[in-house]
Amino acid sequence: MNVAQVTIQRQGDSVGVELPNDIRTRMDLKVGQQMIMIELQDGIKLVKHSAALERQFNIARKVLEEQADILKGLAEYDKG
Repeated sequence: MNVAQVTIQRQGDSVGVELPNDIRTRMDLKVGQQMIMIELQDGIKLVKHSAALERQFNIARKVLEEQADILKGLAEYDKG
C-alpha cells in the first residue's frame, strides 16, 4: 500500500486532485478513465470502474431501497 498526500485544486467550475505519476502508472490509470468514488465515514476511496463492481453496487442499492424500513427499524432497535 502506498500513501500520498494530495491537494484539492480548482479545475474550472469543479475541483479535483492531481494523482502522483508513480501511483497513476503503477495502478495503470489513464486520463479520462472513469473511477468510482465511495464516500466513507472518515474519507473517500477511489476504485477503478468495472462492470462487475457497478452491478454489485446496483444490487446493493436496490436491496437498501427495498429494505429501507427494516434497516431503519434495526438501527433504532440497536440504539435502544
